[in-house]
Amino acid sequence: MNIMQSLLNKTSELESIHSLDRRTVVLIKTNLLDRDPRLSKEIDSLKQGGYSVILLCWDRDCASYFKEEKIDDKYREIRLKLKAPYGIKVLPFLLLWWCFEFYWLAKLRSDFIHAINFDTIFPAVVIGKIKKVSVIYEMFDTYEDEVILPRIIRNVLVNIDKIFMRVVKAVIIVDEARLEELKGIPNNNVIVIYNSPPDIFDNIKFPLEKQIREKFVVFYAGALYTARSPKLDNVFTAIKSIEGCEIIIAGYGDQVSEIETWANETPDKVQFIGKISYDEVLKRTLVADILIALYEPATLNIKHTSANKLFEAMMCRKPIVVSKDTGTADIVKKEKCGLIVDCNNIDQIRTAILRLKESPGLCYQLGANGRRTYEQKYNWEIMEQRLLSLYNKMNFKS
Repeated sequence: MNIMQSLLNKTSELESIHSLDRRTVVLIKTNLLDRDPRLSKEIDSLKQGGYSVILLCWDRDCASYFKEEKIDDKYREIRLKLKAPYGIKVLPFLLLWWCFEFYWLAKLRSDFIHAINFDTIFPAVVIGKIKKVSVIYEMFDTYEDEVILPRIIRNVLVNIDKIFMRVVKAVIIVDEARLEELKGIPNNNVIVIYNSPPDIFDNIKFPLEKQIREKFVVFYAGALYTARSPKLDNVFTAIKSIEGCEIIIAGYGDQVSEIETWANETPDKVQFIGKISYDEVLKRTLVADILIALYEPATLNIKHTSANKLFEAMMCRKPIVVSKDTGTADIVKKEKCGLIVDCNNIDQIRTAILRLKESPGLCYQLGANGRRTYEQKYNWEIMEQRLLSLYNKMNFKS
């Protein structure tokens, strides 16, 4: 079937989601929903707040180019199914993505356009201006700082980014440290929404019952890409000499084959469980002993943000070991909820893990500090209210 004809045939169906008693948000993200727990939380919050949501997203793992829908009464999903890589190698494919984005933003009726990250904002701003629709720009990541670039190129990209920040209605950032990273944001409506997990601490049912066991469990779940440098090789080396200690790793990326080799060669030290759901990430966090978030601070995007795992550890009342000179370390130091090490120093990593293993009282206290801070400052209900307050304020003004 002709692609454009197929898109036209479905347009009227998609417009029916715009009802008289419910305002519609078009969310845009260049990956699928199941790769991004934050996106799922925001969609759920918007739906609960009385908004309908249409998600434009990119399925980069399929082999053919066509569109697909998932529908319920408050949510629809429109996918660009086009095989493409992640990271900087995606650049040659961006024009096709923007064509897809332009087409649907032009055709769909919407009250708000919510563009996530630099790779979606250009079409969103153009169509927002043409159709006089409020545009929200949310920065999950600072794209110009995901790799180390020459200063002049990095500054040019930041200045382009700031042009978009200046013309949108609001900017959402995931950490206050972004303000320092970007040397300010030229918008009077900047909202900080941390990537906190929902609170499941008191009502979780454990399919993974924690039983009396001999091993001290270090848990990591997340992207396993060399470019993100989670330093799992250093952790693996560190725990080799710690008796009764193992690391459980979950995730996907270009480091999987290396981690599988560790697990095959030293099954008493490493378990690799592959890609798991976000619910299972939280359940496994609840039954682990400690978490790790040892990212390389040389990358500015890492240096100026707080790792999702920090908030997961807080919610689950677990201590965490993090890299020094990062936004994550700043919060850990302030809230006394973990230990801070040089992620490139294996001895420091080993000492921190061993200290926690041999000090149950310290583990409990650090975990309790984190849990208290989560309840007071970082609970997702607080973040949800910030999101809905932003939308309701713009709704009132429009």
